[in-house]
Order: sequence, then C-alpha cells, then structure tokens
Amino acid sequence: MRLPTSLFKSLITILLATTFCSAQTKKLDSIKNLMKTANDTTMVSLIRWRGNYTRPQSTEEALKLYDQSIEKAKEIGFVQGEIKGLYSIGVSYGMAGNYPESLFHLKQSLALAIAHSKFEDVSLNYGALGIVYKRIGDYSTSQDYYLKDLKLADSLQLDTDKSDTYINLGILYDLMDQQEKAVESYEKALEVVPEADRANKEKTVLVNLGDMDFENKDYEAALKKFIKGAAYDKTQNNEINLSISYGEIGTCYLNLGRWKQAEDYLLKSLKLAQKLSLQQEVVVAYQNLADLWFRQKRYTKALEYSNKNLESLKTMIGAYEQKKDAHELASRIHEEIGQLPNAIQHLDQMMAYKDSLLNEAKVREIQNLQVQHEVYLKDREIQGNVLQLTLLNTQVALNNRRMVYLSIIAFLLLFSAGLLYFRFRAKKRANTQLQDKNQLISEQNQIIEEMNQRLEKQMLRAQMNPHFIFNSLNSIQHLINSDDRINALNYLSKFSKLLRQVLESSININLVLREEIELLKIYLELESLRFDNAFSYDVVVDDQLDINEHELPMLLVQPYAENAIIHGLMPKQGSKELLIAFNDKNDFVECIIMDNGIGINTDKKQEESGNPSRGMSITAKRIENLKRFTSEKLIKIENLNKGTATGTKVTILIPKN
Repeated sequence: MRLPTSLFKSLITILLATTFCSAQTKKLDSIKNLMKTANDTTMVSLIRWRGNYTRPQSTEEALKLYDQSIEKAKEIGFVQGEIKGLYSIGVSYGMAGNYPESLFHLKQSLALAIAHSKFEDVSLNYGALGIVYKRIGDYSTSQDYYLKDLKLADSLQLDTDKSDTYINLGILYDLMDQQEKAVESYEKALEVVPEADRANKEKTVLVNLGDMDFENKDYEAALKKFIKGAAYDKTQNNEINLSISYGEIGTCYLNLGRWKQAEDYLLKSLKLAQKLSLQQEVVVAYQNLADLWFRQKRYTKALEYSNKNLESLKTMIGAYEQKKDAHELASRIHEEIGQLPNAIQHLDQMMAYKDSLLNEAKVREIQNLQVQHEVYLKDREIQGNVLQLTLLNTQVALNNRRMVYLSIIAFLLLFSAGLLYFRFRAKKRANTQLQDKNQLISEQNQIIEEMNQRLEKQMLRAQMNPHFIFNSLNSIQHLINSDDRINALNYLSKFSKLLRQVLESSININLVLREEIELLKIYLELESLRFDNAFSYDVVVDDQLDINEHELPMLLVQPYAENAIIHGLMPKQGSKELLIAFNDKNDFVECIIMDNGIGINTDKKQEESGNPSRGMSITAKRIENLKRFTSEKLIKIENLNKGTATGTKVTILIPKN
C-alpha cells in the first residue's frame, strides 16, 4: 500500500509549518521593525510579507494584511504592489479550499498584470491558476494555463524557473492517464532547471517517474528510482522524505516477493515515522508489514501489526481508503487462522468504509461541480461588469464626440460669418481700389523690374523661354506707353498670375495634372494676346482621366507648345491652329501637341542659328529621366507634311507611377 503523492506533500507542509512556527515569529518581529523606517513602496511589500508569515497560523489575519497592502499600493500608485496583493489573496483562498474566491482574485491579478505588461507576474498567475483548476478537476483548463505560462516564458525570454511548470504539467498528464506526455514534461523540466536547484528537481522528477512505474506495476523500475531518491534525501539529512522513501522501497520489495529487504525497509520507515510523529506514515508501515507477514503465512505477527494499524487509524479523521484496506486485510488474516466471526465482523467494517468511500467520492465530485459552477458564475459576473464598464466608457466617448462635433459646427458657423463679413468689406473697398488703378500701373513697372532681376538669377531652371518673358514685358510696356490701360492691366494680370503660380510651384519637382493644365492655359492666353490672337488653340482633357490624381514634372509640356507656336505656327500664312490633348492610356497619361504649322522640314531657322532652344534640350533630358520608370518610348515627334497638309505632332507618354 502506498500513500498518494499529493497527500505526502500536504503532510510535509503541515509538519514544516509546525516546525518553523517559532522561526516565523522571529521573522514577523523583524518585519515590524523594518516597517518603522520603510518608504511607501517597501511598506507595501513588508505588509504583504507579514501576511505570508501570518498565513500558517491564521488565514483570516493574512487576508486582512493583504487587503491593507493593496489599499496602500492604490494610494501611492504602486501597481505591482496591487498585483502581488491580489495574487497572495488568491493563493491563500486556494490553500483554504475556497476555490471560487481564489480564481476570482487570481484573475483580477492576471488582468492587472497584463494591462501593465508585468510579465513575470502574468507567469506567476498562470501557474497558480493551473494548480487551482487541477484541484477542482478541470484538467483541460489547468493544462491551458500551464501551456500559456511556458509560451509566455519562451516568447519573452523571461528569467523564470520553468522546471516547476513542467513538473506540474507532468503530474497533470499523469492524472489524465497521458503518461507519455507526462514523461516528456518531466524530461523537459530537467533540461531547463537552473544548476543551483538541479539535484532537488532531479529527485522530484525521479520520484514522480517512480510513482508512474509503480502504477504500471513495473516494480523493478520503480525500486531503482526510489532507491536513488532515498540516497539524495540521506545526503540532505531530510528524515521526513527519507521515511517516505523507505516506505516506497519496502512496498516495491513486497510486491516483488523479496521478503527480507521489504521487512528491513518497512521497519526503518516505521522507526523514522514514529520518531517524527508522522502518523500517516506509521499507518502505511503497519499495513504493509501486516501484509508482508500475511503473505509469508506468519499469521501471529501479521495479526499483531494489523491490530496496531487498526488502533492507529481510530485517531485519524476520514482516511476511508486506508480503513477499508486495513479491515479487508484483518478479515483475511482471521479467516486464515479460523476465527470466522472476527473475519465476518472485519468484512462488514470493510464494506461500511467502502460505502463511505463511495459516498465521499460522490460528495467530492459534487463539490467539484459546485465549485466549477461557482467559478462560472463568478466569471459571468466579471464579464458583466466588464461589459457594463465598456458601455459606460462608450457612452462617455459618444458624449465627448458630440461636444467635439458641436464645437466644430459652432466654429464653422463663426468662421462662415467672418468670411461673409470680410467679403462685404472687400466689396466695399472695391470702389476705392478702382480709383487707385492708375497709381498701381506705375507701381507695376517697378514690380516688373524686380521680376526681371529675379528671373535673371533663377530662370526657373530654364523651364520657361527667357525670350517669352522679355517679349511679354516689352508688350506690357508698349501697352502702357500707348495708354492702353485696359489691355495692359489684362495682360499684366495674366502674366503676373502665371509667374506667381510658377514661382509658388517651383519648389516642387512635380505638379498635379490640373495645376499643369492651368499654367499651360494661362501661357497660351498670354501668347495669343502677345501675337494679337494670330492663332487659335484648344486644350482637351479625356473624361476618363482624373486630373486631380496624377502628377507630372512641372512645365513639361510648355516648351513643346512654345516651339509649336514660335517655329511652327507664326511663320505660316493663313489659319494657325494648335491642339493640346491629355488622354488616359492605362499606365500612362498621353499628351499630344499638334499644330498645322510649317512642319519640321521647312523649319531651318533654329538649326541654322546654331543656338537650339535651351528649354527644349532640358525638357528632353527630363523626359529621358522618366525612362527609369518604364521601358516604353516616351516621346514621339511626327511630321504631318503630306500633300497640301502641314504641321507637327508631338506625343509624350508620362508614367502614372
């Protein structure tokens, strides 16, 4: 007979709590002294530590101290102190068996830790939640939390000991009858265990693997592991664990039929258990010794230890499994020695404890289901509170938006009223401004001189023909000297607008197609005025082409339009027509400049002069630069001179991207 591992651990915890009670009292005194001089954050930690040392004597008092630490942490804005306090409350409720409250506080601690990226605290809460869910029998949820803990530690490279999580996961897999996974988890625990704690963790894993071998009735494999575990306990002078290890070794020898070794180890286990007052281990030793001598047909000795076992069990509360096994063995011993009435009496007792055990199992199952239901209700309550808080936050956000919208509308109304007022003032000033036109004309002469100086310095990188600018200025001066003020103002207005737009846009390499078309139209208007409307022109834009979306290099088309006017149309007699069209061609914007002038072959003047247009040469280089975006031929110049028809057609493809 072997005691379950979980019961061993509970027994050790109780014994250690009793043994170190006086040491805890001394630590509590030390903490009280430190609290007299501690700062705020240290005070929060000291209050919580005081709760930890108080918990073995009074869970209620410990919970009060944890609440104090949380309140203090909130008061000074110490978030981690609040997280640790909630975690300690959750652990305390779990140790007391109040699992709904335990899960409630642990989940609060977890949510706060995630919200503030305290990942080590997130890891602690994952591990604690895995343990609690394991205790209430919700193995799948327990497994989820253990795996989350491991994933978090791996992804963030947390400096935490993952071996405990792997060991807990191995125990869980064993409970779920997934022994292969349990073994893998134990092996993984040994891979990641820190060197300082390796020996202790190796012993823990070894004993757990031995328990699995024993469950599978592989007593030889279990025996080897228990012997190694006992050797480690002996080096650590841990008599409590040594008593347990001796009992496990003796039980293996018993099941292997090696009576002498079984007797030696079981007696050593009994001796240590009696010395340390380990009542549970005393009972286990009595039962196994009685079974040992019964198997050897030494009935007198078997009956003696069976009676001792039954006597020891009388003082133990519960322990229905051990009492059932003890009465069953006593019944068999009395049957073998011919004491049938006693055998029947013990058999009846065995059946009674068997029924009690079944009832206890049912009660435990019902309690676990009840706990899970309470946990479900708690989770629903938390989710309801979260949803309600979200709804309130949404309402607050909507109210804030309404206020913002109302403020914007009010601002727009005020702005519109201001615009109307200023427009009224502008109209009122218009009459006065008309009287100042003569003075403005004289001032324009000075502006023109300033423009000449600026254009001489920059010339917009030769994007406009200098001859056009000076010719336009001479035309303006001629109109002023001729006292043709209306045409002078009209010409000057358009010329100023063109220059202003060019200068304002000169800092940009590219222009939106709409702006380029506007500049081109102003230029054509000026050229038409300069040459007394000697030619007609038309600018056509494809309906499918979005002129606000696509861009092209600034004043890319103007030099070709200028060339068509100066060298194509003006030398021609008769009607002079210029067409500029912008079309949508899949990945390109197609620009066509077509005139009915004298054509290419008859235009020898520019070539003979030996001074080709600087604007045309620069524009050709700019188009050449566009070839890095495509392999297509981007410019095509055609001579339209056929029979009586004359003219030139230039086609430019401008990549959209």
